[in-house]
Amino acid sequence: MRYKLIVSYDGSCFHGFQRQKGFNSVQEQLEIVLTEILKTTVVVKGAGRTDAGVHAIGQVVHFDSTQLVPEKNLKKILNKKLYPSIYIKDVEYVDDSFHSRVHAIKKEYRYFVSIGEFCPLKARYIHYFHNRIDISKIKEAMEYIKGTHDFKSFSKNHIIKNTIRTIESFDLIINDDILEFRIVGNGFMHNMVRIIIALMLKVGEGKFQPDYIKKVIDGCDRKFAPYVAPAQGLYLWKVYY
Repeated sequence: MRYKLIVSYDGSCFHGFQRQKGFNSVQEQLEIVLTEILKTTVVVKGAGRTDAGVHAIGQVVHFDSTQLVPEKNLKKILNKKLYPSIYIKDVEYVDDSFHSRVHAIKKEYRYFVSIGEFCPLKARYIHYFHNRIDISKIKEAMEYIKGTHDFKSFSKNHIIKNTIRTIESFDLIINDDILEFRIVGNGFMHNMVRIIIALMLKVGEGKFQPDYIKKVIDGCDRKFAPYVAPAQGLYLWKVYY
């Protein structure tokens, strides 16, 4: 039996999603609790990896088990044991061919920036930035990101051979002093979203002109974009199938 879970978690409590020896991870916590509940070793596979400090609203994972537990019951038990840093939003039986990562067609990330007064109670969940930024220039720069491009300049991973990705949409929602960047694409490389956001903020504060983004894309070299926005502002929002 294959199970599919939609998972949200507080990334500030973990050293990323992926299991890592010596560090607390979302994957490990899910596996420990599921193994305890189902009385057999469970291996969880996720739709994507999130770095230390990065949050999730709609991470998707799947796992196999010979134990059949009603979906609602499993959700209830899991949330009781995973409280308060992980919450299971949905449990569903799926076909054995389903794979949370392989079958994902696109992902949506959101990044939150505050240009208002600092609040220590929110510091782990939003990136605080100064308010001396030009929103119109940021929106102009965002247009260069949309579409299909070689995003080699936007990845810290030098091993990946295919760095071409399609950004379906890139929007900025402004609510009082909160900037909410929404980006949807068919795939994202390690740190890609955080590098994009860092560049947008550099443009906003006048360090670069909007058309510098085209130079970064065309350059296909990390040296053109050596910036990474902090992890705490980033959320894996939704995985599409």
